Amino acid sequence: MEADVVKLTANLVYGIPSLILYGVILVQLVRPKYRKRFDNPFFYLCFLIGVVDCIGYIISFFFITLPTYSLFSSFYGSPFFSPGPFTTAIYFSVYFFGYLQLFGNCFLTFNRFTCIVFPLKHVTIWKICFPASVAITVVAFLAPSSSVSIRCSSTLPCTTQTAGT
Repeated sequence: MEADVVKLTANLVYGIPSLILYGVILVQLVRPKYRKRFDNPFFYLCFLIGVVDCIGYIISFFFITLPTYSLFSSFYGSPFFSPGPFTTAIYFSVYFFGYLQLFGNCFLTFNRFTCIVFPLKHVTIWKICFPASVAITVVAFLAPSSSVSIRCSSTLPCTTQTAGT
């Protein structure tokens, strides 16, 4: 029990200030005062990844990390958290935000690559690539979920009803 308290305290001492600092950085990126300075695709990607990181961290902390501590076993052991639509949505959102982080970081890396390798064409490239990166991330996220639904629907027995039955 004491080890859980120490682990939870360490997690909170690290997590809460980090989340607050991340929030301050995100607010600075969208302040009108700094709009001119941060008006390029790199900072747009940083902002989007930051929002995804913060939401993903909060969901992961409350629904993945906290249930591992015995202090909260009575709360997370309640019927509300038994396997069902709510828990499925939670695990799906953890997967979703992790996937968005992965793709966002890949596009952020690609942005820095084009900045170094194609310094004169970088702005032109990212006028096209920024909207495309958002679209690719959404389509790539939807692809596995549609694959699962197609696979599940193809394994369900096909029943047909006739007028006489």
